[in-house]
Amino acid sequence: MATPHRLLADIVADFAALRAAYGRAGLLGEAVPGSPAWKLLGGGEDIGRFRREFLLLDALLRHRVALLMLDGGRLRHVAVFGGNNVGKSTAVNILARSAVADVSPEGGHTRHPQVFASDPAPLFGRNPYPFQGFEAVAASPGPDPCRDCYILSRLGDDAMLPGIALWDTPDCDAVGSARYVGAVVETVAAADVLLYVTSVEKYAVEQLVEWVFQLHDAGIPIVECLNKTARKDRAAVIRRQNDVIFPTMARQLGLPAPEPPVVALRTMTEGEESDLWGPEHPEAGQLREEVLSVLRKTSRAAAGRQALAYVLRRLDHGLAPAQMEIEARRRWAAAVEAAVEGFVASYERGYLTSATVIEPISRLNVQILELLDPDIPGLKQTMATIRWVTRWPAKLILAIGRGVFSLLLGGANGDAPVPPELKVYSEAHVQLLNTLGRRIDAEREARRHHPFWDALAEEWQDRLQDLSKNFALRIEAHIRRTEEEITAAARDIFNTLRERPATLNALRGIRVAASVGGALAGFFLPVKGSFVFDLLEEAVIAPTLLSAAEAATSTLAQNYVTGRRDAVVAKLKKDAVVIAETLYKEPLLAIAEGAMARVGALGIDEDILRRLPENLRRLQAEFARGQG
Repeated sequence: MATPHRLLADIVADFAALRAAYGRAGLLGEAVPGSPAWKLLGGGEDIGRFRREFLLLDALLRHRVALLMLDGGRLRHVAVFGGNNVGKSTAVNILARSAVADVSPEGGHTRHPQVFASDPAPLFGRNPYPFQGFEAVAASPGPDPCRDCYILSRLGDDAMLPGIALWDTPDCDAVGSARYVGAVVETVAAADVLLYVTSVEKYAVEQLVEWVFQLHDAGIPIVECLNKTARKDRAAVIRRQNDVIFPTMARQLGLPAPEPPVVALRTMTEGEESDLWGPEHPEAGQLREEVLSVLRKTSRAAAGRQALAYVLRRLDHGLAPAQMEIEARRRWAAAVEAAVEGFVASYERGYLTSATVIEPISRLNVQILELLDPDIPGLKQTMATIRWVTRWPAKLILAIGRGVFSLLLGGANGDAPVPPELKVYSEAHVQLLNTLGRRIDAEREARRHHPFWDALAEEWQDRLQDLSKNFALRIEAHIRRTEEEITAAARDIFNTLRERPATLNALRGIRVAASVGGALAGFFLPVKGSFVFDLLEEAVIAPTLLSAAEAATSTLAQNYVTGRRDAVVAKLKKDAVVIAETLYKEPLLAIAEGAMARVGALGIDEDILRRLPENLRRLQAEFARGQG
């Protein structure tokens, strides 16, 4: 049985595979309308939510859950988080009691996480998982060192809260902030305590409030700092947040509302920012003390268990794009399978109408009679009617979806009626293609759908003509072979019936009626004075057509004739299945693979989607056992 360490390593590796696949598909960056991410996730706001949530699931496992079994080091982490231009860097400077963070009025000024500590190495003890894919760089006055990095700043002991790693985060709502959302998520997941900085202009911004709810639900302790808000407005802002904004969001998200302690900073005019932590700013000391108070009450073990519970609750959301791709493949395969089965069933219903009354048996009957005596009344006319191969139509018109296809067939007689078997097969072909076409259209109408369906729709229209041409060639060849097989079966049965001369003599008195609907021939039996539609059934089994001597010895002949006749029907059924499999199933699944390749399949192993929740539950059980 895997140890907790092995389980965690496997979980982290599986999330890394997901993160790489989602990154290649553009699900974790900025997206535009019509892009795969837009179609998979449903639009701009939904893309942002998914990106934030998936990255948070991944980061929580590597930061917080990992600390349930790994040494996280002696440093405790405080991260300052908030919207654009709310004063996050100012709050960092207050906590550090020094102007360590660069303050600027421009939006999006902070683009990388920056950590301040008196002894920053090692930041995370022996935990190897935090900030995977990020490079730690030294602070420098130059341009941004790299996109995926965090900046290490070592400060004197007198400037910092003791034993604290203090993080300044990039903006999470400025234009272009999607490029840095991974850095924001990584930083807040590392925080033992999160300082949420807001203002009178930002406290009701939906995106920011959603962030706060999500982080609270993940078990991250939060202290709120109300900045850039006039003294006269502070109470009203806090009251509206607690009475209106948070309850509304709680109903909207179905989550409990956070109740963070709130500390308001003094509103300053330009030029007053140089001494934010001096005696004239008692609220600075209050903010530091509130953060330390929450930090002292925070248990990393409890935080890790809360984070793991959150990951399990929200895992389905993080796996949704991968599940959609696998589900798209399954749905198409199932739709093709059902359509192929419907094709075969339609053929059997329309052409093999019952076990005894079917068009090929009528053809078998009249061909036996022709071998017996071509001058039987009505036989020549009926033979001329049922010999479809000699009267093959020149073309066939098929209306499929929005297109009409004119198929050139093998014959030259454009006025010939369509043979019954060709007619039934054609109807089954049109039904199959229209059914699948409607399925593609229905999938594409969904607000969230895999772009595979759009690529498949384009491929579908391009391939309909080829599918129908291949159908015409295949069915023509099949019907010609069927004619040969029925002729051979008639000859075999006739040779067997020669052993029953009385039966053959009785058959010479039969009169063949005009075909019924161009498909079935009727036979008048003088000995019974009635019409039947399956001569073989009567000739072989009915005692009225047997002499006493034949009746006593007819079992072998009966078994052979019945078996030979049934073999014709069985062969037609088998051919329908083979035709459906090779003409439709294999090509249609191949078309789907081509469409999936065109859109850039995520290519996530289905085993990951099964394994991840299983391993997370096993890890949770291990921790519960250890706690008990």
